[in-house]
Amino acid sequence: MAVRKNQAELSAPEKEKFVQAVLALKAEKRGNTNTYDQYVREHRDTAPTDPAIGELSPDYAHAGPAFFPWHREYLLRFEADLQRIAKDPNLGLPYWDWSVNQSQYSRWPFTADFMGGDGRDSDGKVMGGRFAYSAGRWTLNIRSSEEPEPYLRRRFGKDPDVTSLPTQDDVQAALRATPYDVDPWNDKSQSGFRNIAEGFIGGPPPPPQQPPPQQPQMHNRVHVWVGGSMGPMTSPNDPVFFLHHCFVDKLWADWQVLQPQLGGARDCSLYLPPHGARQGHNLNDSMRIWPDQNVNVQPAHLLVHHHQLGYRYDTDADMQFMETLDPGKRLWSWNKKYYLVYQSDGNLEFYSDTPNRPIWTSETKGQPVGFCTINEYGHLVIYGPNGQTIRAFGGDLGDGVINDNGRLVVQDDGKVVIYRPDGRAVWTKP
Repeated sequence: MAVRKNQAELSAPEKEKFVQAVLALKAEKRGNTNTYDQYVREHRDTAPTDPAIGELSPDYAHAGPAFFPWHREYLLRFEADLQRIAKDPNLGLPYWDWSVNQSQYSRWPFTADFMGGDGRDSDGKVMGGRFAYSAGRWTLNIRSSEEPEPYLRRRFGKDPDVTSLPTQDDVQAALRATPYDVDPWNDKSQSGFRNIAEGFIGGPPPPPQQPPPQQPQMHNRVHVWVGGSMGPMTSPNDPVFFLHHCFVDKLWADWQVLQPQLGGARDCSLYLPPHGARQGHNLNDSMRIWPDQNVNVQPAHLLVHHHQLGYRYDTDADMQFMETLDPGKRLWSWNKKYYLVYQSDGNLEFYSDTPNRPIWTSETKGQPVGFCTINEYGHLVIYGPNGQTIRAFGGDLGDGVINDNGRLVVQDDGKVVIYRPDGRAVWTKP
């Protein structure tokens, strides 16, 4: 399984592997273009209109409920190409947590050995780093009318309406928003996680404060703040696009886990609407991932837990079927206040962030030490080194119902819970 890590935690070799894979996709010929530019074109072609390519149908990737599933599928395909060309099936996209890593002093990605820096004052041209235009290297071949030059441009914070990046408070406000989306299911929706996180509206202000001016927020704000090549629909020309959208996908993954539904493989309550939005944005609509191919990918297909899609984030607070908790490993809550740990003495223990005494223990200290996992029946099981069951937890252990979409969650409220696919909690401690 690919692990998508915070770029601030990447080692130098990990950064180099990612950069080399991106450069290799740019150099790999595919028809009359290259593999990397194919992704730029596909994103550009979701735009409703563009003078460079003429009239298109309404945007099926932005300003609507399919924003998150469309980009999730897009990232999955890009990640698969990176893995293929790097010959590493476990290579994961890194993400840029722009609510924390906002400057060189907080380990942001715009360094010479990774994404390169800001553009020069005169025209925004990026002059250094691996993606600077030099002797034809990193040429922007797929451009819109907003991007006439063949070189990468950035203008950090130069837009007078967007001089700062979103904050951790903004992220928390988005993660608290419910439901997923609301009528009219577009950029005019006045609430809902999707429109707040996409950035057409801000999070709900505390009363009696008045709503802030309608400036770009969250996802949209980052595009505008980076500026230059990140502004138009050809924004994947800037490789930081993928780090940005990887964090946006992480926000959706976190939101799905944090919601009270908690869901299952296809818990459609985590996506709205089933119908009533414009074409491409309803639950079972084709999202037309590749405009020139008849590929029927629906939002419903992307509602499976992201572990089932072949990747996990480095901060994930849940454990799925067949994932293991090995001796000494910890599974943290999203807010980093609680963790589940399988001790090297054979005891499974649940702690708060002040580890004086466990909140709960499996009372298996002294038993043969193996590993913990969620089995096919949705039970948390401690297995010994020879595969023998030491202890099992979770609901009716004798029901024999296959439940390989069950999952264990370490929650922010100080509980560790096993959920079934219908959202029913079958085991809770303490």
